[in-house]
Amino acid sequence: MVDDAFIATKFYICYECKYIQVNSQNKPRKIAIVAYNLEPGGLANVIQNVFKILQSVSYFQVKLILLDERKEVQNKNIVILSNNKFKKYFQLFNLLNNHKWDYIIDLRYRINPLTEVLITKFIYPKIKTIYNVHSSRLQTYLPKNVTLVNWLYGTSYKIVCGAKGNEDLVVEKYNLKNTCTLYNPIDINFISEKANEPIELDFEYILAVGRVEEVKQFDLLIEAYSNSILVDRNIKLVIVGDGSQLSKCKEKVKQLNLEDKVIFEGFSKNPYKYMKQAKFFVLSSKYEGFGLVLVESLACRTPVISFDLQTGPNEIITHEDNGLLVKNQDFDELIKAMNCFENEKDLYNHCKANSVKSISKFAMENIKNDWLNLLK
Repeated sequence: MVDDAFIATKFYICYECKYIQVNSQNKPRKIAIVAYNLEPGGLANVIQNVFKILQSVSYFQVKLILLDERKEVQNKNIVILSNNKFKKYFQLFNLLNNHKWDYIIDLRYRINPLTEVLITKFIYPKIKTIYNVHSSRLQTYLPKNVTLVNWLYGTSYKIVCGAKGNEDLVVEKYNLKNTCTLYNPIDINFISEKANEPIELDFEYILAVGRVEEVKQFDLLIEAYSNSILVDRNIKLVIVGDGSQLSKCKEKVKQLNLEDKVIFEGFSKNPYKYMKQAKFFVLSSKYEGFGLVLVESLACRTPVISFDLQTGPNEIITHEDNGLLVKNQDFDELIKAMNCFENEKDLYNHCKANSVKSISKFAMENIKNDWLNLLK
């Protein structure tokens, strides 16, 4: 642990066997995290975990600034700005420029080029800024125009990508020189604690978790499940989440006469209790930035099946060691993988036994060291 009593001269301290240089004036580093909101989803989990990591460092002073949050948050270190789209940027400017921040960590999605010019060139420019790219759908975080991206972000302190595959895409498309990969952290102790909460499901099931939107392809997952051996063996499919495609998915279930086989649990603040009790977890997305739900499921000792997407899952899953990787968007192969986990008990048990230890590199304490090195 880092001792809070720092001596006056410059020295090095050891944190988790890595050395971090501390300035001679014992001056706390002030860090502003800027995001839009904490609406449930993968990005919100990343925001909250990064916030938690940095707050745990005694010589960091961290504020989370939310530009578009509708709910009150009971935390003195979270600042919610005006809902007025003009006023909030004046507030952001004053907040960032009237205090001496050492770093800005920008965890927003960035889809409006004019807004990005305003923020990068008029609000942020005097402060070291770290930009996050959370998804392989790059246009959510970086404009399409290569010249514009290099002008806006090419001289920023760092562009942090949530997976190595994401970083490769960014470098390939934009030829940026200031990228790095920092994996999205998970709090294994927190997940383990929440996973022990009881659920009322008293049957065997496989699980899918996420917002019920087109990108998750839950309707196609339901169809694949209907053609698997799981139906006849009375292993149900549980879907935890809510979204605009929920009615479509329920209609699909009705068409396939699976009302007693596919269970919709709706949104849950605690998906981990469902993960722990599931036979295995299935991710059927069109794309992911990282696939945090896969790591969370493995933390609950539940093996996983996923398409081998362009980015994310192949950095989490070692095929036939902690889960199964399936040819991207091949639903016939997805059916075979689900059948495989049901039929091949030795393989399934091997993946289950390796689940937790396989994701140790994503644990909060390890990712914390990476952030400390970045912010040294």
